[in-house]
Amino acid sequence: MEPLLSQARAFFITIGIGIIAAFGYDYYRAVRQAFKLKRTGALLGDLIFWLVTTALVLALLLLANWGELRMYVFLGLGLGALLYFSLFSQPVSRLIRIKFYALFKLWHYFVLVISYLWKALLTPFRFVIMVIAYPFHYCRLVFRKLGRRLKRAGKNFAGGVKLKISRIAFWNKKKE
Repeated sequence: MEPLLSQARAFFITIGIGIIAAFGYDYYRAVRQAFKLKRTGALLGDLIFWLVTTALVLALLLLANWGELRMYVFLGLGLGALLYFSLFSQPVSRLIRIKFYALFKLWHYFVLVISYLWKALLTPFRFVIMVIAYPFHYCRLVFRKLGRRLKRAGKNFAGGVKLKISRIAFWNKKKE
């Protein structure tokens, strides 16, 4: 009678393990949807999910029935996953999606508040920099105008010299 009770207890524990594994899959599916994982991210996520799920199921099976793999263990895991997906999957998935939506909104507002605080913190420094930089900016404008005028004057002078030289070279070629 004792072995039958321990096997029944282990069977119900494996049903619970199947429910836990199915919940993990639902949660991972919601993570994939929330983060919109591309092909490489999905492959990496699938690999990590299955490694973690396998290790978790194995650890729980070691606790439940010393890791003995019998037919009722596989039936319990499958039955637990089937029960979860038929009874709990839709409401739990909805709650998980709501949780991720709330987390994303919370993160958005957090970043918004931090950016406003950062701008408020930098405003005095910006004002000081603007006060210091204004004279340099004004000098740059003055020197830029002066430089343009000098460049124009240099072009007029150099252009006239270049023209005279080219005329001399032109006459010298004809004489030969």
